[in-house]
Amino acid sequence: MVKQHYTVSHVMADGTELDDITGYVIPDDSPVYDIFRKINEERWEGGA
Repeated sequence: MVKQHYTVSHVMADGTELDDITGYVIPDDSPVYDIFRKINEERWEGGA
């Protein structure tokens, strides 16, 4: 079975691209949580 790998890009609201977002707070209404939820659901359904 081939594992799927994801590339994460950190693009701030002002367009700045960061390599690391350590120390930044992600608002609770951010769509990033939906993305992570979808990835996790796909893993659970796939039995991984």
